[in-house]
Amino acid sequence: MGISGKKYLQSPDQEHGVCPAFIALGLIANKWSVKILYTLAHAQGSPLRFSEIQKKLVTITQRELTKHLREFEKSGLIKRTVYAEVPPRVEYELTELGYSLKKPVDALSDWSQQHGAEIHKNRENYEE
Repeated sequence: MGISGKKYLQSPDQEHGVCPAFIALGLIANKWSVKILYTLAHAQGSPLRFSEIQKKLVTITQRELTKHLREFEKSGLIKRTVYAEVPPRVEYELTELGYSLKKPVDALSDWSQQHGAEIHKNRENYEE
């Protein structure tokens, strides 16, 4: 048993190794996911083109951004809309499920802004 008597990090489908918490963390626990979700969540309800997302993230590679956007689309967090124009136009926006991550992503962003310098200092001072 875990927190408040609930089974912590366990799934009703455990015999298949599917744990909802691990799935969720797998989506956001990397260098770019939170930044991409934050960018889309703060687009003031407007869809963003690939190049707009990439410009806001500055150092992300095209390959890395494509990989994350595909995973988010596959998971139902974003909607990808392709317009039959020349040249083709593709836009990305959060789905309702994706917007449900806005609060946790904002909280994580706020926490990292408040404590990032302290963590960096601690790492510099750490003696192995």
